[in-house]
Amino acid sequence: MSPSYPLPYPTGLNCSWQFIADAGQAIEITFEVVNLTEPNAISRICTDTLKVFDGSSPIRPFCGSAPGWPRAPTRFLSVSNQLTVRMETDNVEEGGTGFLASYRQVAPRTEHIVAIGVEPPAIIRFDRFRAQGVPAIPLNPRSMRPSAVGFDPIDMVFYYTDIGSQSPHIGRIGDNGGGHEIIVDREISYPLGIVVGYLTGLVYWTDAVRNEVSVSRLDGSFRKTLIPEGSGCTSPQGIELSSDQLHLFWTCRNSIERAKADGTERMTLVSETLTATSLAIDHGNELLYWTNVNRGTIERINLDGSGREFIFSHEVFAQSHGFIVEDGVLFWSDRVEKRLLFVPLDTGFIHGISQVMPRSLEGLYYYKSDRLIAGTHQCSDNICSQLCFPDGLAFKCAEVTPLISDCPNDITNSTERYSTIFWKEPTAVARSTGATPTPLSYESRSHAPGSLFFVGTTRVTYRFTDDVGNTAECAFNIVLDLIIPTTKPRTTSRAPTRPPTTRARPSTTKVPSPTTQLQSPTTQPHSSTTDAHSPSGEYVLYVIIGASVIVLTVIIATIVCIACRCGCCVCTLRRNGRENHISNDYGMTNVRPTPPPPYSQQAEQGTNNPGFYAQGLYAGGDRSTYYEKADF
Repeated sequence: MSPSYPLPYPTGLNCSWQFIADAGQAIEITFEVVNLTEPNAISRICTDTLKVFDGSSPIRPFCGSAPGWPRAPTRFLSVSNQLTVRMETDNVEEGGTGFLASYRQVAPRTEHIVAIGVEPPAIIRFDRFRAQGVPAIPLNPRSMRPSAVGFDPIDMVFYYTDIGSQSPHIGRIGDNGGGHEIIVDREISYPLGIVVGYLTGLVYWTDAVRNEVSVSRLDGSFRKTLIPEGSGCTSPQGIELSSDQLHLFWTCRNSIERAKADGTERMTLVSETLTATSLAIDHGNELLYWTNVNRGTIERINLDGSGREFIFSHEVFAQSHGFIVEDGVLFWSDRVEKRLLFVPLDTGFIHGISQVMPRSLEGLYYYKSDRLIAGTHQCSDNICSQLCFPDGLAFKCAEVTPLISDCPNDITNSTERYSTIFWKEPTAVARSTGATPTPLSYESRSHAPGSLFFVGTTRVTYRFTDDVGNTAECAFNIVLDLIIPTTKPRTTSRAPTRPPTTRARPSTTKVPSPTTQLQSPTTQPHSSTTDAHSPSGEYVLYVIIGASVIVLTVIIATIVCIACRCGCCVCTLRRNGRENHISNDYGMTNVRPTPPPPYSQQAEQGTNNPGFYAQGLYAGGDRSTYYEKADF
């Protein structure tokens, strides 16, 4: 206590009190009473002051009555293990009664209010024991208009919403400024409220343009719309969770509603609120507070909707946005005055806290390091594959990805090269909006029924995506095995190989006429077992056709030889290595026949099997003309 307390303190004081805690501990000092001379009404200069130092660093000087933030008594907590209090007075006149304080050694902790600041976007920290807002964590350059903030005390991560017209989104950043990422930026328009369900690893938010209340995992996956558009709630803004996180509360344009954490058992707690905007829960007393910007009031009810009560009315509440309740004190951000305001419930006096760098403030969160939770989220051990909601003393799992029906099994077939495959296409329903699944068309597919598939294995996929980005995939294989054709063995019904013949003489060789009438198959008996030494009717047919082709080939070759104007010409006719030399009237003899081209060359010329060809040999050089084979 100050000298002479509770009597007026003397003039000309310069007193110091130093407190030292054990290594690794901190000092907490609580001022029960502070009564100093008020500052000069014109110059605002303090003649009598009380200063608090954390080690050698000044925490804050003040004069007059203690600021009472968040309410009297005023507390200070050191970061180091040393804390010093210094009192200085002038020599002019006696002052007030001085101060009365107590102190204790405590474990180090952090306690401050976190606010979202804009211009530029950042997280602002108002230290609980220093009463001044300082920029702490700059946000990503993509952030244009951050709005609301929440906190996960397990992973030590802040979550915030951004309502910038170019890229509205939900992001998160560690309390040390690291790990910044955007987790939701699809199908989102104007997210004004956010709350973190850290027990089960969920984040909830409102969208005032889409008229929705949504939830997802902390990384933005497995998103579900709990309160869809058209369900009776317009322009939702504030949102809160109960202490046990079993119930969710949110504001609509003219009402306040409640539901279980999974969106079921929805009910209206308050109607005709005339634009309730911000919500806050006093977790110690289980009371729900809200601000009404049209009336400039603050009201409250019990969490079951009973006991509606009017608390304060003031024009400053019409400018409020961020709104929290802690230790019997209401805090809110003022966008016009660019500062943090608070009012103790027991006094009703409004106080303000300035910033080092004034900027507009939005959402608030009360941060206490002793509330941090060591461990993991209760649904982090794969209790649920997608979303996990608290349900009494247990948990309820929710599947939100599209539900696919009639996804085909693998299809197996055989083919020589390729085949056309048909199947029944799968269907799906979306489970991300409300309680009733809605039909969903596929977003993409790799193949359509009736597509052509080649030998091998081909993966066929269908992808379904709902309106909030949840995806599911149907996949199956088309397996085509290769059919290897077997070679048909030769039978004795094929005509026997003719022995090589000598050069044929035109005058003595008798060629059957191409117009020779074939015998009827009935005139020649045919046995099912063909003897290789007795030609069948099929062999006779082959002989007649071959002879006709030979006659035509000889005629064409003769015409070619005459047309060449050569001194001599010999046309050589070959079939499968057998030669027939036809001499013309010019007397050329001893012409050496040219061997047939290899089978590979025949294949390049369009011939897959040996056949007939004609070759003319001229005195002036070799010129070869190949005629289309007669295949038999």
